[in-house]
Amino acid sequence: MANLSVILSSTITVTDTTLSPSPTIVARSLQNPTLAATTVFYDPFFQAAAGGTAVTFPAATAFAVYVKNLSGATNLTCAFLPVGGGAASSFVLLPGGVFIMFLTAETAGGITSMTLTGAGATVPAEVLLAA
Repeated sequence: MANLSVILSSTITVTDTTLSPSPTIVARSLQNPTLAATTVFYDPFFQAAAGGTAVTFPAATAFAVYVKNLSGATNLTCAFLPVGGGAASSFVLLPGGVFIMFLTAETAGGITSMTLTGAGATVPAEVLLAA
């Protein structure tokens, strides 16, 4: 039985900075999608080594994932394995970059493993996984 509510509370806003004042082109509320979860892993200063560091999963599958590269100068590679045995996926988060994967139910999808790798050095990251 779910005892945690994981709520994604955010608004995506796009403004035209070539004009003054900058008009808003898009302002889209995400309307607080919510995942009913039973467990969570959170590390505000996860250390991603240059050789790669596996993230500790709170359960076999994570349905909400948040990673932010806290470095001011070094890239962070995120590699993960999706549910269903598909090919592993990876991408690079530039300094300050954010990755969010958020499902509102634990009925399908999610990821089963994630490794974070600093580009030539240990990179701090904020990491949250919920299941």
